[in-house]
Amino acid sequence: MKKLIVLVSAITATYLALFLGTYVAFNDNLPDIDDWSFQPKRITKVYSADGQHLKNFLEENREILTYEEIPKSMRSALIATEDQRFFSHWGIDIRRIVGATFANVKSLNMTAQGASTITQQLARNLFTKVGRQRGSGSLDAVRATYARKMREQITAVNIERRYTKREILTMYLNTVYFGHGCYGLKSAARYYFDKNVQNLQVEECALLVGLLKAPEYYSPIRHPQRAIKRRNQVLLNMNKIGRMSRTTYARLKGREIVLRRKRQAETYGIAPYFVEHIRQQLNRQFGSALYRDGFTVQTTLNSKLQRIAEKYFEIEIGKVQARVDEYLAKQDSTTSAVDSGSIVQAAFVALDPKTGRVLAMIGGRDFVESKFNRATQAKRLPGSAFKPFVYTAAVDNGWFPTDVIDDNAVTLWEKDGKLWDPENYDRKFKGDMTLREAFKQSRNLIAIKLAQEIGPGLIKNYARHMGITTRISAVPTIGIGTSAVHLLDLVAAYCVFPNKGVYVEPVVVSTVEDRAGSQIYDRAIGRKREVLRPATAIVMTDMMRSVIDDLKGTGHRIRSGYHFKPAAAGKTGTTNDYADAWFIGFTPHIVAGVWVGMDDQSLALWPKQAGSVAALPLWVQFMKAVYAEVDYYMERADETFEYPETLVVPLSVCNDSHEIATRYCPDQAEDIFIRNEPVPRNCTLHSSARSRNGRPQRF
Repeated sequence: MKKLIVLVSAITATYLALFLGTYVAFNDNLPDIDDWSFQPKRITKVYSADGQHLKNFLEENREILTYEEIPKSMRSALIATEDQRFFSHWGIDIRRIVGATFANVKSLNMTAQGASTITQQLARNLFTKVGRQRGSGSLDAVRATYARKMREQITAVNIERRYTKREILTMYLNTVYFGHGCYGLKSAARYYFDKNVQNLQVEECALLVGLLKAPEYYSPIRHPQRAIKRRNQVLLNMNKIGRMSRTTYARLKGREIVLRRKRQAETYGIAPYFVEHIRQQLNRQFGSALYRDGFTVQTTLNSKLQRIAEKYFEIEIGKVQARVDEYLAKQDSTTSAVDSGSIVQAAFVALDPKTGRVLAMIGGRDFVESKFNRATQAKRLPGSAFKPFVYTAAVDNGWFPTDVIDDNAVTLWEKDGKLWDPENYDRKFKGDMTLREAFKQSRNLIAIKLAQEIGPGLIKNYARHMGITTRISAVPTIGIGTSAVHLLDLVAAYCVFPNKGVYVEPVVVSTVEDRAGSQIYDRAIGRKREVLRPATAIVMTDMMRSVIDDLKGTGHRIRSGYHFKPAAAGKTGTTNDYADAWFIGFTPHIVAGVWVGMDDQSLALWPKQAGSVAALPLWVQFMKAVYAEVDYYMERADETFEYPETLVVPLSVCNDSHEIATRYCPDQAEDIFIRNEPVPRNCTLHSSARSRNGRPQRF
């Protein structure tokens, strides 16, 4: 023990010597406290592409807290937990330094415990030049940690020389972070309890102080049991320093946490998921400057389209929820997998295919309840919505829309060695079908057989090049969407079709200007790359058009039921267990996608709601309103998909042989083929007329 005391004394003496040396070395390069006054940071303002103000990003609440507003219980809880000798030290606490050094030497970890005072923490919060915390056991990290500590301590001493203890405590409570985007005590009181600071109860003050150690870890919203344990530790600290009686401590520690979260404090107005998505992107690029340097951010969002999407999102997903609730209410409670409170979730994204600009985005039904963005973060099985990648690979490698595959039973080996007999949606077999017919009717067995013919690895490569970033398994079932995807990825990949083979990376921020008006970021159009031959994209666009235009297409309700008239193409998607419903579709001007399901992927959209039922209605209602109400699209409602003669050629096909029709074919239809490439042979079933004596004639 004596050796340990001697060692600690030596380290402490060395530390003080280093402190004095560091003070001399760095004093001139630290913030000038005398010229500084406490002011809130400048606001970053975020706008839509059409000038709608969306949100402000700021570091702390702009309503400044005064010392007189701070409850006595808050001051007691803070001092008892963070800095018990706050009113007696001069910015640094030598006794805590010695104690922390002793503990660190004993544990052989020189950064295990710190000795920061409230003033040091304030210095760290206010002055980026002081340095940031490092958390690593490496020698470089240890040196960086102690260098940062010394700079903090020097700045803390300077703050103590300039300001009173009351002012320091007030500044601290105006700048400290309480989690969930709350900077400052006023903001935290409103967010967690919907109260003014003066009305906070003792146990509420203790909970807020407890958050300061690790706001996300001790969040009462996400981790209530941790929050209670930490709050009770703060209450115990208050008891230990004589700021609370044992009786009061015993009474308060048993209380449950009662939150009264103010919804307005955390809503963003329109497009909350979109705004949070860009905040995360900009935060990665600009860091804390985003909240304090007063940027002006122009986004790609079209506020008119966003409002239309939000209107019909609420209506149509509400209908899906009602069907689920009605179904579950009829089930026997002993057999129902879930109760009638099952929450249907959904996501929506609309893109400009030529620029990659995100025009509208919805990531869930309630941003207040869940900030998880199902448009950008959720990975869900696409089902038949993945089939365009299969058919694209086929068309790009010599297959024709008129080629025939048998819609009949197939057996596959699964990874676990078991045999699997996949089925069509209707559990029927329809025999020989052309690729176009199979695609528009979404026949699973033909998609699987086609995938086996052209190779799962090739399909994976096409999907990857067209913009799918999630892991894709090159397995036989790839044809029916057995690898999870992001909705935003899928919508961006579909943009390749109307954009004639060009993939454009989605963008959400157009420009960022600093407070002087200088542009520091410019990305009006996403990065482009050609991923598909233009002719292949045109053929695939036409096949997807038939999904909507043709009587047997899975998306024909868009024409027959909703009477949507502008040119459109798309694909439905439903997983076998009805856990996911999709519709991804496009016009010449907009590509939009809808996903519907539940966050728990083991639950189905009862009663077996397919993509054409659960997802398609939102898509078509959005498109109808856009082309009826928004001037730019109203003026272009009559534009159709282009079929350049230099790229594709329409040819008559015999509906009996599915070969190029001759003049003797009694039943013909038109299909398109890639120009200057082989086409199917001429019809051999009706190759020539026969003479009266039965001999073929020549022409």
